[in-house]
Parts: sequence; structure tokens; C-alpha cells
Amino acid sequence: MGGQRNTSHQCNVWETSDYSGLDVERLRTRAEYYARKAGASDKSTEALRRMLDSSIGRKIASLTHDHLFKELVNDAYKPKMHKIYSSFLRGVKVDFALNVRKSPFALKKIEQEDPDLFHQLNQAMADVAKLHPLNDNIEEVLKIFYSFDTPEVMRQRSDEFGVAEVQWIDMGDGSHTGIASGTAEAASNAETTMTQMVQEFTVRAQVRALCSRTGIKIDRTERVANSLGHLAAVVDQLNDLDHPVKIALFAGRRSSDRAYLLLQTWFCALNLKNYIGSSNIFACSHLNRIMEEEGVHDSEERVQQIGRVIGTHAHEVMSIVQHLMSHCDEEAGSPGKPVQVCAMLAHLLFLRANGGTQFATALSDTFGTEGFIAAALVSQVPNEFVEDVQQLYPDDRQIESGTMVFDVFTTWRLDSGDYSKYAEVVVSAWEGRCKQLTNQGGGPQGISQQRPALMHSNLKDVDHVKQVANLPERIRPTIVAFGGVADGFVPFEGQTDSSSRVDGDKSEVELELASIVMKAVQARHPQLPSQQECAAKHGDDDDLVKAQVDPRLPEEAQQRVKKRLADLFESREVDGKRSSVVLAKAYHDITRKQILNM
Repeated sequence: MGGQRNTSHQCNVWETSDYSGLDVERLRTRAEYYARKAGASDKSTEALRRMLDSSIGRKIASLTHDHLFKELVNDAYKPKMHKIYSSFLRGVKVDFALNVRKSPFALKKIEQEDPDLFHQLNQAMADVAKLHPLNDNIEEVLKIFYSFDTPEVMRQRSDEFGVAEVQWIDMGDGSHTGIASGTAEAASNAETTMTQMVQEFTVRAQVRALCSRTGIKIDRTERVANSLGHLAAVVDQLNDLDHPVKIALFAGRRSSDRAYLLLQTWFCALNLKNYIGSSNIFACSHLNRIMEEEGVHDSEERVQQIGRVIGTHAHEVMSIVQHLMSHCDEEAGSPGKPVQVCAMLAHLLFLRANGGTQFATALSDTFGTEGFIAAALVSQVPNEFVEDVQQLYPDDRQIESGTMVFDVFTTWRLDSGDYSKYAEVVVSAWEGRCKQLTNQGGGPQGISQQRPALMHSNLKDVDHVKQVANLPERIRPTIVAFGGVADGFVPFEGQTDSSSRVDGDKSEVELELASIVMKAVQARHPQLPSQQECAAKHGDDDDLVKAQVDPRLPEEAQQRVKKRLADLFESREVDGKRSSVVLAKAYHDITRKQILNM
């Protein structure tokens, strides 16, 4: 059935159990219905039916609440971040702040209008803080699907500090923000699970309010079926584009339901052309376990069927390092014209901790891509970094002293702003650098002569994917990654049972997803007071839609931080000799003197 109308409006009993188990049989039939409603082809609709009828599909749909909520919904970049933190930032405390950019049902409204649901959210948050971020199953998935080995110090700190509990802060303007505070790893561990949870509770709040107001019940089976039908249509549209671009699913933090996340990942693995994998460890962990139970004991076969875990880099480490070491940006520049030394430093720490330079990816938009490139083109890689790569990764691509930071990167991930504009900026900078090296007789060894690969991870919808897939090859992305494109709902029917119609009402009901992020906003070390009032992110968008500072700061303090961000964003004139010296000293202080571990 669709959204069922209860003309007596007696929903209070149902409201307390709206997160119920999925009706496996009804899920299949309703998913087929919504697939057709969304415009999916017969082929895609049949593929959805086969998946839900399969033993793997049925096992996913039958997972209990306890199974779905016993692991963090972490993305693949998290263990790589935590490897940095456990290596070099053991003395640092960090705050992450929740930012609901856009929501159909604000958290404050949930608290005021549905206190029972808000209580459930608080209890779920408290339960998350009791979880163990790492276990044998997670470590196996990281090794098999991600080629990631968990160091002992990272495992020990995971056991000791776990997950920071999120506390609500009333902002005084009718809004809530959630703050996770603890070691860098513990605070970071709260992020993607918290954003997924708020998304799921935002959907539930809409459903419960709808029932209370109209008597229409849209239960969990109906919601997941609807999303699957929408997904089938989206996969059809993507497959029809006939493009060479590889596709990765970055969906965990945005998912409307954890069972849907697993079914979405499996459906994409089975049916989406050019699909290479998911960023979500949670999804791969569950699918890996289910496939083993189904008798697929060869790990490589499981990887081939599920896809690899895909992860690159994260803004959080740039924001954290920049807050702790903001004086370096000032020292490398001049008054009012800081240089993005900390962003470069964070990238080098990432590469030192996570496998060297073979597949080095630049995530350049934290403080602005053009400012990052301006600094990276003229700043030399520290000699100690060269030595570290040679010692730690002798079989990796090696670079020589005199190499510029820009030369290290073989992939550039563009995560905000106008993709075409910034892809052109990156490729033009590479072309200019190639000419410079040619004039210098080739430059240091180890510099790639291939045009850098581009990754686009800021896509809105299928039309946006089509647009970038049809760009000239010179700036066309090699990989696109998205989450929201493959989640969401088509309209629900207000009711489908003719016997319960009220005055022939055939109204449709829509549910919306929220836009939610959780960013690092404070990084503290007791012996290194920062010149900056909070950790922050700028982004490449002209309207600063992805910018974030600590929302707890007074307005004037927020404006001071934003002014510093604007200065970093506008930075173009860089003294390469000075920035190289400052970068080398900062790298030495963190990796040799261990100043952030004390």
C-alpha cells in the first residue's frame, strides 16, 4: 500500500514505532511500483525485483535495528585521517560542529513538536558514543577493500578514546547545533554517523508530523521502497549517458535509511555502468559479511562484486592543522596576505602517513584552489619529506629534492565552486609547469608528465553529471562521486485504498532530505595557543555556501576568522623561498620534534 489515510487521525501508537522492521515482501512490490512511477525502464525495474528477491537482498532487508546500529557509518577517509592524528596530533583536542544548511524540519522544531522523537535521537546519539570505531571485521574490510593496514597506535587510541558524545548547544536564534569534543579521532568519529542520523530523524519527523496532521501513514517499508524506485530511475538515466567517466558512491553521511544505504550500494554495484565502489565502510562491511555467509569465500571475488572502498582526503585535517599552525601562513606571507602553507603541510602529513606519493590527491578548495595552487607551484617539498617517502615507501614513486609541492599530485579533487572554472585552473597550471620544466631541462626526477586526473565530488543531479561528462576531454573528470544524486523520494500517494478515500482525495505527499555537514571548528593544544579564533573552511563557492566557522563564536569573532579565510582565498603572490623555508620548518616541528604529540 502507499501512504495510508487513517481518518480518525489516531497515530500516537504508530508514531512510537515508525522505525519498524522492513516488510520484505511488500518492499519488493512497492519498489517495483515506485520504479515505474519514477520512470525507470522495464530492465531496471526487473533488476530491482531480482535484487530484492535474491538471498542477499532479503538478508539486507531483514537486518534488525541492532545490526544496523552496531557500527559507525564512517567513510573511507576517516581511517586515513585518524592515522595522521594518531601519528602526529596525539596532544590535540578538537571540536566538530553540526551545521544543518537546509532542512524541511529543523532540529529545534523536532524538540518542540515531537519531544518523543527528539528523545529517541538523543538516546541514539548516546548509544553511538558507546560504539567501538574499530573491530576485527572493520579492519578486515579496510585491508581487503582499501589496502589499509591499521597501525597499533591507532588501534590503541581507538579503544581508549572511542567516539565523542555529541552535546546540543542552543544557539539562541531558535536553532540547535551539535558539538562533538575530544581527541581528534574521537571527535572525527562522530561526524558522518551523526549527519546520517540527523538525516534519518529529519525524514521520520516529517512522516510523524504528516500522520498527526492528516492521518496519512508512510511507514519505513514504504519509504525505502520509494527510494529504491527513485534509485532505479536514476541508474537508468546515468547508464543512458554513455560516458567514459568512472562513478563512485559517496552516500553514507547523507543516507535517509541505513538499510537503504546497503541496498543502494548493492544495486549500484550490480547495475550502474562504470561503477568503481563506495566511500562507505559501513556498507562494505555489511555486504562483505553477507556475501561470506552466502558462500563467497574468495575475498577478491567479493571485491569484484561489491566494488572497492573509495576514499581520498578530507577538509578536516586542513582545518585542524591550519588552526593549530596558523602563524605559518602569516610567516610565509605578509600582513593581510597569508600563504596557504598549512594546507600544503596537511597534504604532506597525509601522504607521509598514508602510502606516499604514488596516488597523491590534492583536495585544494579548503581555503581556495587558486591560492593553494599559487603556493604549491613555488614551494619546494621539504627534504625531510623526500627522505621519509624514500624510507617508508621504497617501492613507491620517488621524488627528489627541489620538487615543488604542486608536482607531487597526480589527481585533483574539486569539491566546491564552478567545476569547469577550477578544472581549467588546475590544468592550465599543470601546462604552465610543464613548460617551465621543459625550459629547465626536465626538472627533478619523479615528476609526472601526464595530465593530472580530475575528480568531481560536488554534483547536484543527473543533469549535472551529464554536463560534466560531456566536457572537453582536457577538463573532463576521470571520476565523479556523489551521494544525494542517488538518494531521495518521488511523491508518495496520500492514499491508495479506494475504500478509505475522503471526498475523492488523490493528493500526493512529498518528503525532503536535509543538507547536513559536520566540520572541525576548534583545534587546541595546551602549549601552542593559536593566533586564529577557530578552525574553519572556505571552499571555492562565490556565495560561501560551503564555508564554516565555529557558530559559538560572537559575530565579530566569526567575521575576523572569515576575513582571514578571505585573505587566504585571495592569496596569489607567493615568495617561494620564504614559503619553502616555513613549510620545511613546520614539517620538521611536527614530524621530528613531535610538537603536537606532547
